[in-house]
Amino acid sequence: MSKATFGLQSIEQKMASLLKPLFQGSKKEFILINNLVKNWQEVIGKKYAEFCYPKAVTLGKEKGIGGKLTIGVYNSAVGFFLESNSEIIIERIASFYGFKTISKIIIKQEPRIVESNKVREIKLPQAQEDFLSDKISGVEDQDLAETLRKLGREVFDKK
Repeated sequence: MSKATFGLQSIEQKMASLLKPLFQGSKKEFILINNLVKNWQEVIGKKYAEFCYPKAVTLGKEKGIGGKLTIGVYNSAVGFFLESNSEIIIERIASFYGFKTISKIIIKQEPRIVESNKVREIKLPQAQEDFLSDKISGVEDQDLAETLRKLGREVFDKK
């Protein structure tokens, strides 16, 4: 399979470099953080989801010890709310997985200007759209395929 490139890197190289900071731990931690990102509005609530995000998950080294969830927060009032309601958030996360995966929540205040909820549609040249479609064609999970397509468009758009 040949790797067509646009610019200096292939899409695989670009995606790997974008995802590398998120994937610092084990495969279990990556799966857990991925599922949290996917279900973040349900876990935290729509009202607060735009002001924070799941930054990292660190699982305990010993079996049976829960992990730590680090939440990046852009608004200090939301950070205080999350800190005060961390037990409720831990229980909501446990309800998604059927067991208690997280035992502690760490809040990290971060500066950020929150953009509107309006989703911007990215239009790519046909060659890049075809390239993305070709790379994603083997993915059976439709949600994952759409997420990869959006990520690919973002990568190409940033050039």
